[in-house]
Amino acid sequence: MTLLRHGAGSAEPDDDVDLTQSIRSLEVPGALAVVDDGADADMYRALLFSRDSGARKWGSRWLSQAGFETELRRDAADALENARAADADVIIVEAALRGSGDAALYSELIGAADLSAPVIVLCNSSREMTAALDAGAWDVVRKPLEWRLVGSRARCAVRAHALIREAQRARSAAARALELADSARQRLRSREAFEPVTGLPNKTRFIDLIKRGMKAVDRDGNVLAVFVIGFNRFRLVIEAMGQESADLVLTEIGNKINRCLQAAGEVSARTDGLWTAAAASIDGTRFGVMMTCSSDNSDLAEMQQNLLAALSQPVQVASQIVHLSACVGVALYPQDAGDAHRLLQRAENAMRDAQSHGGGFRHYCERSDAAAARKLKMEHMLHEALDRGGITVAYQPITHTATGRLVAAEALLRWPQPDGSFISPTTFAPIAEECGLMIRLGEFVLDEACRQFARWNRKRRRLPLICVNVSKIQLMSGDFVQTVAGVLERHAIEPECLELELSERGVLSGAQDLVSMLHELRRLGVRLSIDDFGTGDSAIAYLKEMPVNSLKIDRSYIGGMVADSKDAAIVSAMVALGQRLDLTVVAEGVEEPEQLAMLRELDCELFQGFIVSRPVPPGKFRKFF
Repeated sequence: MTLLRHGAGSAEPDDDVDLTQSIRSLEVPGALAVVDDGADADMYRALLFSRDSGARKWGSRWLSQAGFETELRRDAADALENARAADADVIIVEAALRGSGDAALYSELIGAADLSAPVIVLCNSSREMTAALDAGAWDVVRKPLEWRLVGSRARCAVRAHALIREAQRARSAAARALELADSARQRLRSREAFEPVTGLPNKTRFIDLIKRGMKAVDRDGNVLAVFVIGFNRFRLVIEAMGQESADLVLTEIGNKINRCLQAAGEVSARTDGLWTAAAASIDGTRFGVMMTCSSDNSDLAEMQQNLLAALSQPVQVASQIVHLSACVGVALYPQDAGDAHRLLQRAENAMRDAQSHGGGFRHYCERSDAAAARKLKMEHMLHEALDRGGITVAYQPITHTATGRLVAAEALLRWPQPDGSFISPTTFAPIAEECGLMIRLGEFVLDEACRQFARWNRKRRRLPLICVNVSKIQLMSGDFVQTVAGVLERHAIEPECLELELSERGVLSGAQDLVSMLHELRRLGVRLSIDDFGTGDSAIAYLKEMPVNSLKIDRSYIGGMVADSKDAAIVSAMVALGQRLDLTVVAEGVEEPEQLAMLRELDCELFQGFIVSRPVPPGKFRKFF
């Protein structure tokens, strides 16, 4: 079994310091000092072993003129200890002097591992010169001695030896620098290949691993499965907990996936012993898994169940518990694609197919590709429609239930097609949210609705209120209040004539920043309405925190209230709740006279629906005045 997983390491600070120091040491300041031949250079130290009577008289004098402080030793006894204690820059020794065991003294001095000073040997014959050089002497001088020459050669030896030492240190520093640079290069490659939050391979590395898995499949004749794992509404986790806590959730998810692979690997090792798998973090909140499996896909089904079972378990971060809805898509090699990029793409398409169905597991099929292609095409068409004025606004009347008087108009986006049909907002609105067009769409309908409202009023077609739907994305954009104020000022509309409709699914969450935004809008003077009331998953208790003016009962309850006593009871309760909270209640989707009659009995104040009119263009709306 091969389980491919790696944690992304970080550079150690000490390594960085070592690298800097090693590079700086290449300057070799000591060598530059040695090369300097100025008169003010520091004195060197020389240790002279000689019994020659002229050594004391002439040797010390000429060595001093050459820049040496000289210590003379006439006896070879304790020569090594004396040499170590003197810490000399050069050692000059008579060839005839003997050390321990009748060996030449210079041989002992040259062979001492803890003595690094160059040794110059004073010789009586060519035979002694040859022997000294063979023993490793730095230099030899033949008698009769010319002490001035000895001093000059001693100085040259010291300078040359210092240069060699510095060169050796430079080579050592360079070798260390290269070693550290190579280590840093490896760490950088590791960072580039692994996602920092989870420590899992990133998308680029994952594709490389898929390619390796494909080669193994070609060799062994089995199947490679590539999974892509996403989550519904993970953005809510980030908004509610913050990015740091959300990263901890992602890390735990990565650990769960790895535990699934490890468990599957242990089973495989007990059977055929041949198995390859890897987990990866491929795009922020999405994960990838690749694994080889048998040609009959029996172990694929088991992995599918294990992944969904593991990911359905809640994740606890500190004191918070997070429940996630996993969406898993899988594509197989060689059945579904012949290269790594296309295989991963088709697994992603299958994952999106699972997302569109609310979660669960989906195998790749051509329908997934077709859906992705349709989505991409619609996104392109939506951009073009906005750029070329292909998006329009229709208006549906909102009517007083008891009197039938027109009290408001709701502005609704419409996307007409060349064949006369319309693409429903329920189809293109989610795409607009994903591709970042929702704010632009929202600003367009807000501006167009207010412009039309002002035009009607200028023609003395008095309309008390214009209602415009607003998405949560618009509310959280940061400058929405300023946008609304600018539109009102541009079209000279009183704030109380504008009602913003907020979907219950996006608004009744109790988020403090959202509540603050709604209060800012109310201070501006506009009215606020909760749309599609009864379809969200939030607590009714949040209503008391929201500065709203009205509730709009969702059409799903109105449509069933005549035939279903439970729907009728729910509508009755909603109307009573709105009245108790001093809110205007509007019934949506009224299509039949029986529905309207029941709403009158319940004293529901306003209604809208096909029983009066479908949404119509501004020109056809004039008849309602």
